[in-house]
Amino acid sequence: MRERRNILGQTFGTKKARKAIASVTENAISPDKSARNKDKPAKFDATTAAILSNMSESTKGMATRDELAQRVEDAKPRPKANRDAKQVQDVYTTDELIGKEVMKAIPVKIWQDAIKARTLEVPHRYVAGRVEHVQSNIEKVKILRYMQLLMHVLNSCKTTRGIRNLPRRDELKRILEDIPESVLESIKRKFTDGPMITTFGADLIKTHLCALACIVDNYEVNTYDLQEDLKLDTKTMSQYFMEIGAKITALGETERRKLGLEKSVAAQRRVAKLKLPLEFPKVSFGRRK
Repeated sequence: MRERRNILGQTFGTKKARKAIASVTENAISPDKSARNKDKPAKFDATTAAILSNMSESTKGMATRDELAQRVEDAKPRPKANRDAKQVQDVYTTDELIGKEVMKAIPVKIWQDAIKARTLEVPHRYVAGRVEHVQSNIEKVKILRYMQLLMHVLNSCKTTRGIRNLPRRDELKRILEDIPESVLESIKRKFTDGPMITTFGADLIKTHLCALACIVDNYEVNTYDLQEDLKLDTKTMSQYFMEIGAKITALGETERRKLGLEKSVAAQRRVAKLKLPLEFPKVSFGRRK
């Protein structure tokens, strides 16, 4: 008991307490008899009381492991999920992911006309593979336009030493086409740090794209097209979807046949399903010592 108290005191005690411990240790002739009596608890002497008091003051402001884990969770680059949602469609909404005013500002008529005339050309696989199927759903067409703009901005950056620098203003305006500049400004406020996109900002864009894809695909996303657009491998793309609470499964046999894929190719494809209850990656602080 004394040894344990001394270790605690030498580690956490004040200068005065450490000096008292040293003095007791140097002048000890016989061990404390009360410490050898297993039927009676050891008594706290003045030194122990001083040590424990000092430890209490030193540790009372420290966060628990659960509190630290929650802080890490809150600081992750991903959209804020409604964890109290009773329906999956309420976990991530366009109001949270895009913004109500921004959604209103995104035009759709030019796209709708081009879809009808079969003249719409989009450079991203994810958008191209879905826009015709959702043309009658105004909300989803707007989401796809927003997703395309996000990917345009991200992929148009010039990377120098790991830092993505935004394109010049004239190039950004060309990317916008008929989308109001206010939409681009909202993206810059949300995802950029001045003239660049940091690693955090890039990850935040990717997790937003995952959440938006869940809305477009009715919460069951074949991740391959988005993976190709973002130039990611299967494992990394899956990780981004898991970060928003989605569960990752293999491509089903029915879907494989529908897509006309060989089994060896289908084995590399993944499906992300967003459903309740959400499952987020657990924060690990390593093994307790």
